Amino acid sequence: MRQSFTFLLLTLGLVAAEKPVIKVAVYDDVGATGKGIPCVSDIMGKISDIKITKLKGADIAAGGLKGYDLVMFTGGSGSAEAGGLGEKGREEVRAFVRNGGGYVGICAGAYLACSGFEWGLGVLNAKTVSPKWRRGQGEVKIDGQAFGEKLTDRGIRYSNGPIIKPDVRKDLPEFETLASFRTELALNDTPVGVMVNSPAMVRASYGLGRVFTSSPHPEQTAGLEPLVEKAVRWTARSKGLNEELWKRLEAMEVDKLWLPGAIVDWKTGLPTGQAIKDAKSKHTHCSQFVAAATERLGVYVLRPPEHGVVLLANAQFDWLASDAGKKAGWVALKDGAEAQAAANDGRLVLASLKNPDPTKSGHIAIVRPGNKDTDLLAKEGPDIMQAGGTNALRTTLRKGFGNHKKEYDQIAFYAHVVELPAAK
Repeated sequence: MRQSFTFLLLTLGLVAAEKPVIKVAVYDDVGATGKGIPCVSDIMGKISDIKITKLKGADIAAGGLKGYDLVMFTGGSGSAEAGGLGEKGREEVRAFVRNGGGYVGICAGAYLACSGFEWGLGVLNAKTVSPKWRRGQGEVKIDGQAFGEKLTDRGIRYSNGPIIKPDVRKDLPEFETLASFRTELALNDTPVGVMVNSPAMVRASYGLGRVFTSSPHPEQTAGLEPLVEKAVRWTARSKGLNEELWKRLEAMEVDKLWLPGAIVDWKTGLPTGQAIKDAKSKHTHCSQFVAAATERLGVYVLRPPEHGVVLLANAQFDWLASDAGKKAGWVALKDGAEAQAAANDGRLVLASLKNPDPTKSGHIAIVRPGNKDTDLLAKEGPDIMQAGGTNALRTTLRKGFGNHKKEYDQIAFYAHVVELPAAK
């Protein structure tokens, strides 16, 4: 009995040891002042699966973010933090988030994220409503819901944080407001009336990464400390998302629905019973399946009614490459290897091809996670899920795009961050 008990303890210990750890890099250098870093360190230090490391601007500029899940910038001065990073460090942060890392910015870190400053990182499509920023320090009220936390008429510490509005960058997606200010401070000749109803906490995507910023200080407000942990967990690279993502995709049963040779309802894949007028048409439904899949995952790609189902795959190719596609959060990937890596990291990845003959159909499919070595990946491409001439839960990119052998090297890959909506 004692041996069994000992084995159980060892097993439980092994499971605990294997629990994924979220690695957080906290900027601790020029411009990061006040209580932000000590408070964040205290909050994170009590959580077993979150580990923080303080980095200097020079560390980040030298590629020091490699291996971390997110980077955090706390209060102080956003422009000074930008100076502490230097141009090389700022580009390292942008590249880190663009490639799937997370960004959490509080007060000064929220200023730093904005696209409206020459020195800003530009990871958030936002700018301040006024250059006058010294609004004062004290408690203000906010309202909203952030990561399941209700913030109705909630007091929170404020200290000259940014009052933002959307910027007009076409290459960046819009941000989502999680909480808004309901009262304001307007000292030192700052404009009155602009703070109330403006965003206090927002989130967005940047490339393959996630961004969260807070103008006020949850880390320095009693009772709101859990928001910091929740922001970290949301912003960190997706862990364990693939299983649920692919569970939902496979439940669509593309091997049984969206079948060729019939007119189907694009959302369900079920035959409509309508007669096929063009006997020469193969009536394949790759683009309709992708449209349905993305809709169910809460991600937009060009679909009906914005475009009809005829030659939709070609139109989706053009849309993904356009400013509209970028604004919707789609990020172009270099090749099949990057597509495989993004799919493995929990992103929704599409392989898209436009037919050079505008009167004929292109093709589009969803890239599956996989562990192929470099040679096999180059030979057959990543595995995909598709509707088409042959519907498949799993086939290779080369086989799936077999009707487009001459254009195989022109396949484009795009990735999108997924935040799964509640299952219906």
